[in-house]
Amino acid sequence: MKGFLIGLSKLILGVVIALALLSMAGVATARYFMARLAVLPPKPLYGAELPAPPPPEPVDLAPAAAPEATAPESAAPAEAPPAVADEPAPPAEALPPGSYQAVVSQPIGLIIRSGPGTEHGQVGGVDYNASVVVLEEPANQGWIKVRVVSSGAEGWVKAGNTRRQE
Repeated sequence: MKGFLIGLSKLILGVVIALALLSMAGVATARYFMARLAVLPPKPLYGAELPAPPPPEPVDLAPAAAPEATAPESAAPAEAPPAVADEPAPPAEALPPGSYQAVVSQPIGLIIRSGPGTEHGQVGGVDYNASVVVLEEPANQGWIKVRVVSSGAEGWVKAGNTRRQE
């Protein structure tokens, strides 16, 4: 009988130690994955957000009739970028009365909707730190009407996700 009780106590002690080790391993694994998921991945870049490839190096071709025909065409694109550079200046136009400049403070960006509320459809989105013009702030302060400076898109976003610019 004494041998049976010793064997039974060894079995119970072994099961308790095994459960303790498994639970500690589970806690350690959970903490590892929670720490890994707490770090945001880098933001993916699409379309116009991709960095521009370096311009091709000029190739010196032997003088011929064909290069002379392309030389005036290459001069025209060289003049076009300054005109494009002048285009960002017009957004400095006067703001409508009661509106102000702001930036998106929500780290994941915002969804722009056609009306104030989630029942309205999505008309676009705006990225984190993007400039917007707040056009309307209704009295209930639940939603605000904005215009995205870069694209001119207008719509409604949830209030509290923008920061006023001075």
